[in-house]
Amino acid sequence: MHIRKQDIYTLDIEHWAELGSDQFSEHVDNSNLCNYSSWLLPQLVAHFGRWRLYASGRETVVKNTASSLDKVLYRLTRVRRSLLIKNQTQQPEYGQLTPLILLAFKRHHGYSYEQFREFDGLQWLLEPLLYDSLIANDPPQLTQDRLLAIRQQGLAYKTGPKAGTTRNPESTWQLYSIADTELGLQTKLLQSMLCQIWLAHPKHRRETMILDPQDWDHMPQMLVDATPLAEPVTKKAKTLKREELPWD
Repeated sequence: MHIRKQDIYTLDIEHWAELGSDQFSEHVDNSNLCNYSSWLLPQLVAHFGRWRLYASGRETVVKNTASSLDKVLYRLTRVRRSLLIKNQTQQPEYGQLTPLILLAFKRHHGYSYEQFREFDGLQWLLEPLLYDSLIANDPPQLTQDRLLAIRQQGLAYKTGPKAGTTRNPESTWQLYSIADTELGLQTKLLQSMLCQIWLAHPKHRRETMILDPQDWDHMPQMLVDATPLAEPVTKKAKTLKREELPWD
């Protein structure tokens, strides 16, 4: 994609509006929008900051997406964040744990994240993976020691030449072999959030993120492992099984 100006409103992407889900993600990937994340993501949040909030998530999206470009910019919030940011730990403020549209309402209109917890049609305002992680299940309440034990288990290499060593919690995006734990049925993103690895690691976490499924505006206490890690070598809610669009 040829970028004439660092401005989302000059992007030649209006024709993506009618693409199917797989095609849309493919176009995002092939266009290398992730090369422009340093200005693309902040401008997206500013764009959504101009939105007006209506009675439901669906109505909010439909009434704020009059043009094809509006629709495409909205759909960018629905794709995997890794398609928009090459290395999320290098730009954590806008990574997978940050709800871009809710951040816009928080930053530009003074809403808290918690005010949206019971909002009708919230699934239209949250990226699907984050929505599933926050809404679809009620995570167990675990002590700090238990979370640390699960983290240690999930970061450990069990086999191979690295057996006995531990993955780096700052850069490892998921936990492994924890199906037998209390977090085994939770999404990988929620596991990462609760055990404070990857974007939720104290080194990377930001106030723009949702880090506590019980209080979306709360910055949890840091988990402190007494044993230093080895050097790195709910309620049931409707989830969208495919890309559905609110104006369909």
